[in-house]
Amino acid sequence: MEVVTTKLYQAILSAQKSFGSVLKDSTNPMFKSKYASLEAVLDAVRQPLLDAGLLLLQPTFDNGERDEKGAPRCACIKTVIIHAESGESMEVITTIPVSKSDAQGYGSALTYARRYALMGILGLAPEDDDGNAAVKTPVTQQRSNSGSRTQQASTGSKPKKPTVEEALKRVQEMEPSKLEFATKWVEANFTGKDLTTLKEAIEKKKA
Repeated sequence: MEVVTTKLYQAILSAQKSFGSVLKDSTNPMFKSKYASLEAVLDAVRQPLLDAGLLLLQPTFDNGERDEKGAPRCACIKTVIIHAESGESMEVITTIPVSKSDAQGYGSALTYARRYALMGILGLAPEDDDGNAAVKTPVTQQRSNSGSRTQQASTGSKPKKPTVEEALKRVQEMEPSKLEFATKWVEANFTGKDLTTLKEAIEKKKA
């Protein structure tokens, strides 16, 4: 039986007409480019969603995947938009690999997952978007309209990928506190020998 979500879609359309600009208020430490933080995205949509009678929820959940130390391999969230009057809802499940097995690494992955999912489900893009909103980490999403779910692979334009030489130079210039970001970035943008070379450079920099 097909699930009717007419009121939900009408409310989302109404909210989208009032969304503010998503400002690039943060800097990518790897390539010094600007991107929109989670706070900037929420500032742009929070009030229009409320005015349209839409409730936004982003609870976390555990998919059970663990590394050799027993730490979560992925940060997992559900982004749910509910039309308060009708009860109609839309759900997107997003998982982001955790590159570092500590609280900071897990928290960073959760923040990215929330931002990525929110911008995707509401059709948002930062002003003057250069395609480098954050780490281009592989993302898996599942979308559900009031219980009806289909699998979706993330798509979208990618920024121009730098050469290995450029990435190595950035790693050498990077502050130790920002190397976690570098690890995520190289894992998402390089493979094979190039990835091995860059990860070795990052580990050497950490030592």
